[in-house]
Amino acid sequence: MGVGSQIESNKEHLIANNFVPTGEFKQSDGFNFIFRACKQCNDEKSDWERHLSTITLLNSPARKSSEQHNRLALQKAERDFHPTKQGVLVKDSGDEFKVGAQFGQANISFGISAPPQADIRYIDFLAIRHIQGIFSLITSENPLTINGSSFLHYKYIFVFRSYAISDWGNPELMEIMKRVNDIPCYANIKTANGFFKVIMRRIKGDACEWFWALEWNKSLRIIGGISQGEKISEIFSDLPTLDWNNLGIQNGEKIRMRKEVEINIDEDILFEAEVENTENN
Repeated sequence: MGVGSQIESNKEHLIANNFVPTGEFKQSDGFNFIFRACKQCNDEKSDWERHLSTITLLNSPARKSSEQHNRLALQKAERDFHPTKQGVLVKDSGDEFKVGAQFGQANISFGISAPPQADIRYIDFLAIRHIQGIFSLITSENPLTINGSSFLHYKYIFVFRSYAISDWGNPELMEIMKRVNDIPCYANIKTANGFFKVIMRRIKGDACEWFWALEWNKSLRIIGGISQGEKISEIFSDLPTLDWNNLGIQNGEKIRMRKEVEINIDEDILFEAEVENTENN
């Protein structure tokens, strides 16, 4: 990258300034990571950021406490088209489902409305880029040199699942929080007044396994790991089962539903950790 390279590149912010609400970085004097990356990669990342910023702000509780945030979320949703619904603005991209049941001789049906949902592919793509950036930041000895720089190939990163804020208290995620709580932490970043969070924990041992979690715009959490080969950390094994109810086929797709569980703020420990002193490790 840079002068003399055959790959076109430009300056990139790990967290796009407009990914979080306008002005939040300046108000909090927050952390960001600026580096050079290939222009094609940055252009792709910009598309993912635009869509995911729109969805996560639209579903963020910050809208209730700030008219400025509410107005911004609505403005984004009114001009951004959903990537999986051609010609449909995000504000109109929510789903409607019908649920029917029979009680004796009576048939009962009712409708369910779901808010606009993020494209799962975009969640995975952007989460991987964020983790690549943070991993490079905390493991590079000298980012100004090739030999001193550390780069993590995307094939070693996996995304386990993403969770909306209305479901942060579900038994699966709560169990994961407990399992990782004692794993040494090497990055715990809360920036832009809490509209962006990331934590990285390295599992003890020789396997070079990591756990990571992201939170975007106070409304979506994504968790996953880093591992070599196809092995996935035991953190994600034998977790509590989430109870899904199948609603059948609607519009050509299999639909299922479950009751979400809000989290008790006193039990929310996902981003609670002291960063290890690497000079002693």
